Amino acid sequence: MIHPFSLHSDQGTLTMADQKMIRILNLQEELFSKESIPLSKNELTRKAQDLVIKYESYLSENPNDIPALLLFGKFLRKVDQHDHALGIFLQADSVNPKLAVVKQQIANYLVEKGRPLDALPFFIAATKIEPLLPDYHYHLGNFLFIFKDQLQEHGLLKDKSVADFSHECFEKAYQKKPSSFEYRLRYAQSFFDCADSNKTKALDVWESIALDFNDLSKSEIDYLNLCIARLHIELGNKSLAKTHLDKVSTKSLSNAKRKLTSSMEKDFEIKPIKLKKEKKTGLIHRLNTDPRLKDLQRITSQLREENLINELKIDQIRAYHDQEGDVKLSVVGNIQSD
Repeated sequence: MIHPFSLHSDQGTLTMADQKMIRILNLQEELFSKESIPLSKNELTRKAQDLVIKYESYLSENPNDIPALLLFGKFLRKVDQHDHALGIFLQADSVNPKLAVVKQQIANYLVEKGRPLDALPFFIAATKIEPLLPDYHYHLGNFLFIFKDQLQEHGLLKDKSVADFSHECFEKAYQKKPSSFEYRLRYAQSFFDCADSNKTKALDVWESIALDFNDLSKSEIDYLNLCIARLHIELGNKSLAKTHLDKVSTKSLSNAKRKLTSSMEKDFEIKPIKLKKEKKTGLIHRLNTDPRLKDLQRITSQLREENLINELKIDQIRAYHDQEGDVKLSVVGNIQSD
């Protein structure tokens, strides 16, 4: 298999470096192929270590090959050598500080190490380097929502701004990929995260999901009806709210339906609606949609950590609000904000 990132040849002639990288990629593909003959744990370890040696040998001769650095770093993460992977991503960052994927990988590492405050500038930097890619805005929105308490506690972002900033991120992700059910749904949910959000706009977004996606399950449709009913209640449209509530029959949503029905007759605090079971990711406020954020609390080996983290100069990178309320980066070091 010839990987397009690894080729530096002219007019179809492969260089020695190209050929070496192709062999590495073929061995890697063979190692992870489902069609390969099952190997013992010791044999898998040996083959993985052999690939590490081959990557390091290649990079010793081609230290500025960004595609190779990214491939090696991702390979190391795949085989759970996260600290080693960070070193490779830092090397890539030193060669080219304008790579969003590298900022994202560094941010993920810091989150896994329990350092969310230090990770924030790197998540922000990824969105600024690649502002047109929805994934980076979505990941930043997830991060802000998950760690809003820590961000508020340390005063890095003001109480109201954490929810608003997260909401803006989900909106940008949706705007850049409106065909994504996951992005549209999380954007719709984020209106409920902000106390002073535009309820009429929120209603339009929720209704658009019901109209634009026709492969939803009964429980998903019922969930949409509950959220639409909630907004109608908040807007004072009780008859329309009742119409949507009457459509809900999913047993796991019966309690939420009962509470919304009660709220139409008396002053009732409406809490976020949750699905106990969902077929698509993103249907509940508990965010578990990003596989790179699923194991946020997992602690990897401490080997190499301090020296590598010191290179980041994270104590010199901070987020702040400008006079218009926009989030900006105060940067000293190898990361750039624009």
